[in-house]
Amino acid sequence: MIRKIILENFMAHEHTEVELGPGLTALTGPNNTGKSAVVEGLRCVVTNPSPYNYIRHGAKEARVTVELDDGVRVVWIRKKASPGYEIHRPGQDEPQAFWKLGRGKVPDEVRDLLRLDPVELDRFKNDAVDVHIGNQREPVFLLNKSDSLVADFLASSTEGAHLLSMQDALKRRTTEAKREVAGRMARLGHIKNELDTLSPLPDLTLLATTCRELKTRKQVLDAAIPSLSSLLQQRDLLESRRKQAEQSARALARLMPPPELAPVAPLSRVLEQQEFLQGRLRVATAQAGTLASLDAPPQTQETGPLRALADRLRMVADNLDRAVQRHAALEGLCEPPAVDSPAPLQNVIREMGVLLQRRQQAQDELKRVEHDMHTFRQQLDRRLAGLGACPTCGQPMDAGHFLQEGDGHE
Repeated sequence: MIRKIILENFMAHEHTEVELGPGLTALTGPNNTGKSAVVEGLRCVVTNPSPYNYIRHGAKEARVTVELDDGVRVVWIRKKASPGYEIHRPGQDEPQAFWKLGRGKVPDEVRDLLRLDPVELDRFKNDAVDVHIGNQREPVFLLNKSDSLVADFLASSTEGAHLLSMQDALKRRTTEAKREVAGRMARLGHIKNELDTLSPLPDLTLLATTCRELKTRKQVLDAAIPSLSSLLQQRDLLESRRKQAEQSARALARLMPPPELAPVAPLSRVLEQQEFLQGRLRVATAQAGTLASLDAPPQTQETGPLRALADRLRMVADNLDRAVQRHAALEGLCEPPAVDSPAPLQNVIREMGVLLQRRQQAQDELKRVEHDMHTFRQQLDRRLAGLGACPTCGQPMDAGHFLQEGDGHE
């Protein structure tokens, strides 16, 4: 028995699955929606017709799959070059394939599975009768055939015997059906009599339902008894506490009222201030613990004389630069004219000698100061290298940062 028909790229169907019911299956719908293509697909599986435009436009092949109720699937494949069949059986990984078939040739394995072959007549070899698949362009089965063909079909020994057996079977089934109807009518009267004897059952059923409801309520009440006992015990306990409270109230009624309370706002401010000071104390204690492991800071020396000496050296250097500039400017001048009295010139020479001597002394003093500064910088580098970073701000502690002005280390 066919359970499902699947059309893939067949005529107007891209992919259509039609599941057949246990009885009659009807396909309904507007014209040109592919109803006839379903029947034509089944005809192609059964007869393997000559090449026709079965392949859907744009596809390489068309497939029509007929799935039987035992799980076997028979697939008719129509390629542009040739048709073929595949039989997929449950439990087998690879299908059984049939290719290179002749025109209209259907494998015997497919015929045995489908059992939808047309009926061949003895006198009409080329005019078989299809009793399974009809055509909407032709009348119903045998009505468009000649009288001789219809008579030959009905008079055929095998088919006639089959039709007679079918008629006898129909008569037997009709007789058995009538007998079964009479038996069922008698059985129906017997059942009516039994129902009349059972007419009190609804009242009994209602009574049984009421009993079940009462039993359910009893179970609920039985379950609530422990809770009720517990509530009664709690009530007795609360009653005892109430009596004790009344006695306490009568005893306290003779006492004097408590004194008035003082405002708590000042005390609250004192507590907040105390909490703030305790937080500050914890921070200071933590800082003191951190600074306790550090070495004592080095003793600083007075830098005022050194700064004054540096200012004087800077002023001497500026004067010297100006003197050099003046000397360079005077070198291009012509010799001065002879003067009658050399006394002024001698005075100038003496002054220049004094200036040159002072310049030499200043240069010597500058070298000595630079040497002292270099020595002091080396000592400062060694001392700062031992300290690392500043214990107060965490900045690097080299001589360049330490002597730089404006960073808190001058």
